[in-house]
Parts: sequence; C-alpha cells; structure tokens
Amino acid sequence: MFNDNLPEIKDISFLSEIQNIAIIGVSKSRNYFFLKAHQENFDGKIFAINPNLKKIPGFDDGTQGKIFNSIKDIPEPIDFAFIAVAKEQILKVIDDCVEKGVKLVSIFTSDFSDSGTEEGIQLEKELIKHAQNKLRILGPNGMGITYPKKGIAWRIGFPSKPGRIGLICQSGGLANLAIFMAKELGLTFSKVFSFGNGADLDFVDLLAHLSQDNETDYIIVYLEGIKEGRGKVLRKVLEKNKKPIILLKGGVSNTGQIAAKTHTAALTGKNEIWDALFKQFGVIQVETLTELLCGALILDYYGTFKAKNFVIVSISGGYGVMLTDLVEKYGLNVPKFNDDIQKKIDKLFYMRGTSPRNPIDFAAQFYDMKTLTKIFEIALSDKKIDAMIFDIPALYFDPRFRFLKYINWEENLLNALSTGQKYHKPIFIIIQRVDFPEIRYDTIKKLRIKKIPVFGQPKEFLPFLQELNKNFNKGN
Repeated sequence: MFNDNLPEIKDISFLSEIQNIAIIGVSKSRNYFFLKAHQENFDGKIFAINPNLKKIPGFDDGTQGKIFNSIKDIPEPIDFAFIAVAKEQILKVIDDCVEKGVKLVSIFTSDFSDSGTEEGIQLEKELIKHAQNKLRILGPNGMGITYPKKGIAWRIGFPSKPGRIGLICQSGGLANLAIFMAKELGLTFSKVFSFGNGADLDFVDLLAHLSQDNETDYIIVYLEGIKEGRGKVLRKVLEKNKKPIILLKGGVSNTGQIAAKTHTAALTGKNEIWDALFKQFGVIQVETLTELLCGALILDYYGTFKAKNFVIVSISGGYGVMLTDLVEKYGLNVPKFNDDIQKKIDKLFYMRGTSPRNPIDFAAQFYDMKTLTKIFEIALSDKKIDAMIFDIPALYFDPRFRFLKYINWEENLLNALSTGQKYHKPIFIIIQRVDFPEIRYDTIKKLRIKKIPVFGQPKEFLPFLQELNKNFNKGN
C-alpha cells in the first residue's frame, strides 16, 4: 500500500465496502435530481435528508423511503453521503457526518476557494478542520464519485456496466461529457472521480488509489493543477505506478491558467515542469477530450503496444493519399511491402482503378470478399508491418451501392477485419460521420463485438499513437 510508505496519501480503499448512502439536501426545486440518480442503480439502502420535506414522489415507503431531518437520525450506519446544501450549512452538515461515522462525502456545493474570495478560501479551510481527518471529502465544487460496480452515480443514464478504465477529472462538467462520450464509444469505467477544488482528496490521492486498484487497468485524467506542496508526493506516486496513464492538461495557456484558477482554484504551474515530469514517467499527453477517450478505447481493445509501420487500406485513392500524409506527419511510416509480399498482393488485384501498393486502394474490388480477406492476410503477414488503418465510408455498407453481390457479404467483411487478431497486429477502422447514421451505428456495434475500435476521423487516434510510441514501456 502507498499509505504504508507515503503517509501524505489519504486512504480510500474502503470504497468497495460502501453499503448505505445518504443524499443530504434533497431538493424539490432540483426535482430530486441527485436522489433519483443514485436510486437508478444502487443496490444498497439510500436515505434522504431534508428537514423541510415530508414526501418525495417515487421514493418508496419504509425505512429507505423515510425522509430524515439529519443524518444523525438515520438508524443505520452510513458509508457515503452526497451533499448539496447551501454553503452556510456545510460546516454543520460535516459535523453531523463526522459524528455519524460517515467514511466519505462528496460536496457538490461551490463558492469556496473556487470563488477566489477570502471568505470562500477560509470556509474551505474550516471545512477540513471540521472533518477532523476522520472523514474523506471529494470536492467541494465537484460531482464526487461514479462507481458502476456499486451502482453509485451522480447522474441518471450513466453506464451501469463496470469496466477497467479509471477516470480522474477535475471538472464536473467535463466528467459528464467524458462519461457520455465513453458510452457512445462503448467504453466502461471502473471508477470516475470528479474532485473539484480537491480540498481533501486531490489528484495525487486519487491517482495513488487507482494505481493500486485491482479493478482498474488504465487511468485517464483531466487535470488543471495541484495544490502547493504536492509535487514531490505526485512524483513518488508516479514512480510506483505501473499502469498506463493518458492525461489532458488544462490551463496550459496564460488565459487558460487564469480560467483554471477561477474554476477550481488550481495552481496550474509551468508547462515545462509538467512536460518534463510526464515525459519522465511515460504519461501520455493528449490535447482534446476526444483524443483522451479514443486513447482509452485503443488501450481497452489492444493494451499497450508499439506500432511504427502501417499498411493503409482505403476505397478511395485520394483518401488513401491524405491518410498517408497524416500518418507520416505524426512520425509514423507507410513503408513498401517486402518484395515477395508485394508480388502476392499484385496477383490478387484484377480491377482497373485499384492500387495494390501501400497505401492500398481497393476501389470497387472492395466488394470481392475472397480477395479482400486474402489481401488482408498477406499484408499483415509482412514482418515489416505493425498495424493497419482501414477507411470504410458508411455508404459501402448499404446494399444498394454494392457493385458485386456476395452471400453473407457483411459477415465475411467482419471476419476479414478480425485478421489483425490472428497476427497480433492492431487494426484501426475509420467510418466517417457522413450520412447513413443508422448503417454506421449498426456496423460499429458489430465491430465492437469483434473487439475492433472504430473512429470518425484519423486525428482522433493518430496523435495518441504517436505519443504511445514515444512512451512505450517507459514508466509502465
């Protein structure tokens, strides 16, 4: 355990033991939003706290359905409390939680150090004093924890299936976007933390937890900054970490640093220091939320790998040329096939308008499943080739446009796209977001079953592959 060697790290290993939770500040004006969210999938008991409420629609009768004036009035132990009360009530609520023996609270309420006012800064300090180091706090000014395995979620509609990716996000709004984007991509999470101001549990604590968490294989992060004095501890955590980390750093520009200060009161620090730290420990940096999630998708499907030389396959010669330019722009290669491999591929092309050279242009011969599968097999058998990028516009899945007719065409295509697994070489599919949305979604679902990642544009994954190559086996 980190905590044995690093007393500066706060222990939250009890999260898997959470059984009962309380929602403090259940509000009719919010339409009982946070209560409904936690009710959706949580399999333990939920208790509502509001001294001014007598009844909540849809909240069943019985012990669980009873509304309490205070958390102290609940006859059973409470492990976790979600707090959404006015900041003037916070200290009293924290005192009650400490007295009740609550292990963790998430404070949604804002206007503490994030306000930039002396009053808000002092209130946050008082908050920590009242917790007496007996109570762990996520926030204030954060969404808290989403833990699919336990059914804990701060918003309805979040994926309920647990995964192997841990997300740490300093921004609550960005965490919401990331979770729903991940749902669209077919990604699932082990745990998600939105820690806001990080008055108690901060990025360093949460990273330490996920790096030891046996439910988490990969860690992705949106970070604005850390509190003063936590840099050395972060370095120690990164030294011990063995899991791949993908990180999106906020506040890298001068204006962004000012925005981060007013958003979560984060000290963003000098970019050069962060860059050096991440480079030393193999943290993969990305620039957009899309890259962050698409990088997680690649790790989820393929794990860590090094891929320098690509075979590019397209149904449009022009798009193949564009892909080649982009691939080489990101420090990757589109090499010639070995002579014997090229000769074998040449023999399988018979239609005009095609090109058997790398990048391969199938054109209308794309519909010939027999040669398509064979060409995939031969190209990926080339020891020089590490991976494949295949652009397939969604319109080609529409039967009305098929130039050649083959029985079980789509099934055969999906099997051809699984060839990479035979040679242990990643295949990256691009299905551009151009019309035919129903066909596109249907195809993506089928490819997910085959464990083949799909992207809308090459820039969603090429920057990540470039960084993955640089950091391969470094710090992980």
